[in-house]
Amino acid sequence: MISKNQIKFVKSLQKKKFRLESKCFVVESSKNVNEILNSNYKIQQIYATKNWIEKYKIRDDISINQVNQNELQRISSLKTASDVLAVVYIPLEKSDFYFSGINIVLDDVKDPGNLGTIIRICDWFGVKNIYCSQETVDVYNPKVVQSTMGSITRVDVIYTNIRRMIQDVAINVEVYGAVMDGDDINQIKVNKNSLIVFGNESNGISKEIKDIISERITINKIGEAESSNVASSAAIILNKFCN
Repeated sequence: MISKNQIKFVKSLQKKKFRLESKCFVVESSKNVNEILNSNYKIQQIYATKNWIEKYKIRDDISINQVNQNELQRISSLKTASDVLAVVYIPLEKSDFYFSGINIVLDDVKDPGNLGTIIRICDWFGVKNIYCSQETVDVYNPKVVQSTMGSITRVDVIYTNIRRMIQDVAINVEVYGAVMDGDDINQIKVNKNSLIVFGNESNGISKEIKDIISERITINKIGEAESSNVASSAAIILNKFCN
């Protein structure tokens, strides 16, 4: 059974304001919840069907509320609810910058699906850190969490003043900006310690950030498409930088 207060609380976590107040977020689907269970994230509560509970033997120290599919649908943000939903505590955000290796910077990326996909792409290529402007979509937005497919547990997403951060990087760190009119990525020499900046879906990298990047880079266009999706661009560029 699930109470009215529990329904109200879980549904409130679809909004950033209440996620910040409660320091909790929602994770749905067996894959995502199992990724959380195998990570350092702490779980407040799991809501799951009888079949899910019987299939997955969960530790005794984790609180599980057995519910039916209709009850899950009432608290789910998905069109069709999965058989499990977890309320998870938001961890303390890292405050230090770790610029060794390849790192991603996102300047005002708004679309939850794009951020979630970029997190998955970073996980694929072994990129551990994504630095986001304060205006970038919240990483604990349910659509972001869902689209990461568990990769949120292995990639740190840090919100900061990215202009100040870029200005403070060490001299051995190269700051690249993904733009339409830069140097072809196939023709550049990649610095092993790099920040790669990706901009807003509609407007690209803001002028104040573009003015302080070291090198502008682009993906060579062969066809007639006007532009490339930011997540697709991140995949192509990381394939160059990480291999």
